[in-house]
This record gives sequence, C-alpha cells and structure tokens, in this order.
Amino acid sequence: MDLDNVQPHEIVFTDHLFNSEFSEIFIVVVRNQTCVMKVHHGRGPRQYYEPKDRELDIHVLEATAYRRLNEQGLCDRGIVPRFFGSMNKFDPKKLQPYLRHFLNDEYLPSALFLEYIPNIEILHLHNYTEKRMDNLVTGIREIHKALVRHGDVKPRNMMVVKDDPERVVWIDFNRAETYDRDKITDRQKGFLEEEEELVVETRPLLQADVKEGRLNEAYILLLYLTTFLGNGLMASFNL
Repeated sequence: MDLDNVQPHEIVFTDHLFNSEFSEIFIVVVRNQTCVMKVHHGRGPRQYYEPKDRELDIHVLEATAYRRLNEQGLCDRGIVPRFFGSMNKFDPKKLQPYLRHFLNDEYLPSALFLEYIPNIEILHLHNYTEKRMDNLVTGIREIHKALVRHGDVKPRNMMVVKDDPERVVWIDFNRAETYDRDKITDRQKGFLEEEEELVVETRPLLQADVKEGRLNEAYILLLYLTTFLGNGLMASFNL
C-alpha cells in the first residue's frame, strides 16, 4: 500500500518507540495501515564549510535509499522493511502533542512511513544463529547490488524476528549513500566492498562471544571501527 500525499489529519498515533536528537519513531495508523512513522528533524541549507560532494540531509539519504531498495525488490523480499512513502517538510503544529520535540526547530520535519514488524529485536548473543548471520551477510550483499551503502553496519541495525528462526531485517538507512549505476566510481565500489567485509568479519567475533557468553574487546573494537570507516560521513552528522 502506497501512502502518498498523506495529510496530518489522516495520522493516528498508537505508540512511541524511540527518540534521538536526529529523529523520533512512532507506531501510527494511516488509511487503515499500521506502520512505523520515522520523523526526521529538518535540516537547513548547506554551510560553506560542509562537503559539497554528497547529500547531508538524513531524511533525503534515508528516503532515497528506501526508494532504491523498494524498486529493486528488497522490500518485497523482507531484507529491509517495506517502504510506504514519505511526508516532506510538514508543519509539526498539526500533530501535537506527539511531535512536541519538533516545535522549536528552525526547519520543518519530514517523515517516512515504513513496515511495522512485530517481535523484532537487535541481533545479540542470546539470539545469534549461523542461519541468521548467513542471511544478514546475504542481505547486505543484496543491498550493495542495489548500489546502496548502508553506512552504519553495527548490530543495532541488524534485526531478527523472534518467532522466525531465519528472517533478519536491515534497518536504519539515514546514513546511507545511494549510487548511480552509470556513474559509480572505483572509490564508491571500494566503500561497498569494505562494508561487506565488516559484516563478514562480524561472524567469527560473534561466534567467539556466544561461546564465552559475553561481548569481548575485539567485538567492541569492530563496533568502534564501523563508526569511523570510510569517507568521514559519520563526522558530518556530529556523531
């Protein structure tokens, strides 16, 4: 179901899931469709000191990635949540009191409507299996075939479905880069290869941690490295 041209009065809030300085996530019902509404804080014009060779608006980054993944069939295959649509630069005053954290923003927020998947949880020691890890590696490879670089391949964005021993879902594409097939550079291809290597390298670390029953220093180091890998994209978001 596509949710195009959604008006504020059509949105019914049912639950609040998460809040950060960059976005807020809710469960909502829109046109009888229960879904996740991810609201991004607005971003102003690019400053003179900011890089000019890439997109910096996290809403644009995430919406662009989901549109590409949807076009390439990854949403239908369950590798990423279904993408229903977006709502660009709307007045948060019309969605009070739910969007009270957006009232004092200088720039208007935007939102994504995504599939609500019950019973999902972050990949961790208690739910790690070889099959789930296999599917996560396959998933990131399919994402890369669509020429989308996730940009934040930490386990917090690797989800498992508790009542399904095999399904895994990649989430959170607000740092993603989406490349054009006829313009992709060798440098960008290298970013995709590096990201896949990081996911593959997570496997032996997690296997060892599961045996020990705790997260070890090597695993923590991998999480640290993923934050600073690549072209400095994370730094541009003040992370």
